[in-house]
Amino acid sequence: MGEPTVDLHMHSTASDGSTNPAALVQEAAASGLKTIAFCDHESIEGYLETVGPARELGIEVIPGVELVTIYQGREIHLLGYYVDADSPELTGWLQDLRQDRNQLAVEVVDKLNHYGYKITFERVREIARANVAIGKNHYLVALIEAGYIRSREEIIYILRNYLSHKGLAYVDFTNNPYYEAVEMILECGGIPVLAHPGLIRDDNLVQDLMRHPRLGMEVYYYYLNGRQQLVAKYEKYARENGLIMTGGSDYHGRFSPDVKLGELMVPENVVSSLKAETRRAKGVLQVGL
Repeated sequence: MGEPTVDLHMHSTASDGSTNPAALVQEAAASGLKTIAFCDHESIEGYLETVGPARELGIEVIPGVELVTIYQGREIHLLGYYVDADSPELTGWLQDLRQDRNQLAVEVVDKLNHYGYKITFERVREIARANVAIGKNHYLVALIEAGYIRSREEIIYILRNYLSHKGLAYVDFTNNPYYEAVEMILECGGIPVLAHPGLIRDDNLVQDLMRHPRLGMEVYYYYLNGRQQLVAKYEKYARENGLIMTGGSDYHGRFSPDVKLGELMVPENVVSSLKAETRRAKGVLQVGL
C-alpha cells in the first residue's frame, strides 16, 4: 500500500494542539504527508494561515473543522470538510461557539478549584491564547504548571475522573445540538462527518447519529486500543451503507505522545471521494437554484 500520505484530522494551537499551524505543516511534510486537514475545534484559522505556504511544500490543505456537539446528553464530535472558509456565516458561527465554550470553561475551573486544584481561569485563558476555544489540554497545562500533575499516569487520572463525560469537573456544552450542527456545516458548503465512532462505545447510538443522508464517517482513526478491529468494523459499516469515509490521526503534538504523524494509513481515495461529494453537492445546489 505504500507509505501514508493522507491525514485529515490534526490539531494546532488554533485549538488544543501544541504546535502552531506553520510548524505543523512543516512537520507533516517531513512525515511524507501530501494531503492534510486541520480539524481545530470551532476554528478554521489553521487552514487560513497555511493553505498558501503549504502549497509551496507540495502539501494540499483541505479546509476542516471539529465541533463539540450534544446529542441525547452525550458529547459528540462532528467534523466538517470543505466548508467555505470565506463564509461570513461560518466565521460568525464559529466565533460564537468559541465564546460559548469559553464561558463554560469558567465553570470547569470553578469545579476543579472546588476539588482542590487551585488554578485560575485567567491562566487557562492565557495558555489557550486569544480567540481559541478552551479545551482539555489547556486545563492540563495549567495543572502541570501548578504542580498537580507530574506523570502521564496522573494526566490519565485527571482526564478520566475530572474532565471526561460525567467527570467531577465536566460541564455539558449544550449550545450546539448535533443535528443542528450537521445542517450548519451543509449550509456552509461542507461535508459533515461523524468523528471517531469507536470512542463513542455505543453502536446503537452511532447508528442513530448517522441518520442524516449526507453524513460521512471517520473510519480510519488512530485508536490506541483495538485499532485494526475498530477500523475494519466501521469500514464495513460505511461500505454497506454507502457512506463517505475519512480518516486521520487526531494529532495534538506533545499532548498526544503516542500518536505520530505519517504512521496511520488513510487510503488516498478518501480525498477523491470527498472532492467528488463536494462537486456533487454544489451541482445539486445549483440545480436547486
